[in-house]
Amino acid sequence: MTDRGVAVVIGGYGAVGRVVATTLARDAANEVVVAGRDLARAEALARTDPGRLTPHRLDLDDLRGLDGLLADAAVVVMCVEHRNEAVARACLDRGVSYVDISASADVLAGIERLDAAAKRTGTTAVLSVGLAPGLTNVLARRCTGRLPSATSVDVTILLGAAGDHGPDSVRWTVTGLMAPLDRTQRPGRARVDLPGFGVRTAYPFPFSDQYTLTRTLGVPVTTRLCFDSGAVTAALFRLRAVGAFRLADRLGGARLLTGASSRLRLGGDRFVVHASATDGGGRHVWSAVTGRQECHATGVVAAEIAFGVLGRRYPPGVHHIDQIVDVGGFLKTMQRHDLAVHEHPPPFPAEPSAGRMPTASEGGEQ
Repeated sequence: MTDRGVAVVIGGYGAVGRVVATTLARDAANEVVVAGRDLARAEALARTDPGRLTPHRLDLDDLRGLDGLLADAAVVVMCVEHRNEAVARACLDRGVSYVDISASADVLAGIERLDAAAKRTGTTAVLSVGLAPGLTNVLARRCTGRLPSATSVDVTILLGAAGDHGPDSVRWTVTGLMAPLDRTQRPGRARVDLPGFGVRTAYPFPFSDQYTLTRTLGVPVTTRLCFDSGAVTAALFRLRAVGAFRLADRLGGARLLTGASSRLRLGGDRFVVHASATDGGGRHVWSAVTGRQECHATGVVAAEIAFGVLGRRYPPGVHHIDQIVDVGGFLKTMQRHDLAVHEHPPPFPAEPSAGRMPTASEGGEQ
């Protein structure tokens, strides 16, 4: 693998994939292949940046189609959840590095089992690459690095109800609302002071990072979710508490709920990703990233990791993002993508180009 080369973005015309593809294409040394089942959509995206993006039809139900793509590829960025483990294995066996934005714990666990294959071919695979998991992992690692005596970590994600959600992310959120509550996790909702929004109520939610981070950090990690609209948050989690989503699932209503959620526009497009660490002595630190458009943020995180893979910055094997990046440096990189970093106590100033979250008085809903 060279320092630059062919980057294949599977699902490269989707809400996240197009951000990954166009960000990678800004480096003229890279050839970016936009791959997916819908060739017309891939071609439409390629026309927006002629000469930088190459469309390619790929049906993941027939993995023989990967052979030609992988012949010249340096890295594959997987932006869909379909046959991920099989695609990852095909890449790693051929010495092609792999980046995956998947958020499902079972998908990530399957790819983790390919660690020996990656090391055998000297290839890198990076997981938990996006917003949550992804920036959540980086922030949690940042907090435990600043407070080595931490005995617990809490991760809170606030999503904009009218953000740039793709159908996969909406489907994943609805599936999480349908999932049974995990009674082994630390109980209950929490009141969290989130930059730009003030104190909000967040509810336990089965983000995959609570499982991987509990293992990699060695302390209990709880993940919670809320939306920018307090009314939407309260309504959704009240329905979850009475089992309405599980009943809808049993009645085959998952697709209807996903479609209805995709059409809801009851909030804004701002998000907050927040992590805090606490120790037995009551000491407390927190770090957060704020910005607009969750899919954009997921895409730039994945693209930056792909740049790192192309530059051979990461060791062989299967890793989660927080295990391989310099977390402070990575957060500064995010500021160049119009994301703002907030920390308490503040360890470094924001860069001049960083995006700024409006305060509650400037439009944040309480």
